[in-house]
Amino acid sequence: MTKFGQKSILFFLSLSPVFAMAHPGHDQTHSGFAAGFTHPFTGLDHMMMAIALGVLFYSAAKKWNAIGMISMVLALVVGFAIGAAHWIPEAFAEYGIVASLMVVAIALWSKSNMILPVATAMLVTFHGVAHGAELGGAGHVVGLVTGMVVAMSLIYAVGLLLGKVIADYIPHGKKIVGFFAAIVALIGLA
Repeated sequence: MTKFGQKSILFFLSLSPVFAMAHPGHDQTHSGFAAGFTHPFTGLDHMMMAIALGVLFYSAAKKWNAIGMISMVLALVVGFAIGAAHWIPEAFAEYGIVASLMVVAIALWSKSNMILPVATAMLVTFHGVAHGAELGGAGHVVGLVTGMVVAMSLIYAVGLLLGKVIADYIPHGKKIVGFFAAIVALIGLA
């Protein structure tokens, strides 16, 4: 199968409906920094997205390391605010999460780094939107968002380190991480 065919199949699979929450940890009775910090560690979607972004930005160029972190943090915060205000339906945000994993997977498979900054920021926003809609009314929003941002930043830093290891020691490592990102996206469709 051609690369275009593979990418087309992944794209059309991402259009399937997603009605379930991506992972546990959406208990709205707990809020604050601790709940926000632990939440990303309970979901494969968060872990894969942040690690894949780290690998992607490390492989793109050194200057993207900090820009990637800043764009991810801003996208999460803006997305959370949009979700808490319910400006975008939560179901639509779930599609965006799946699409974000697919775009990261495709970017890891390809050699083009042209779409990284805009696509990443736009799509990470959907992760924030989903959690803003789910958890925004739980109270202690600043602590919750701060906890999530700190945890996602730590996971992203692990992704940067993994990117270095892959670049130095693992042939086709980016494609392997891209494959896992696509698998996580497909699991999210189930």
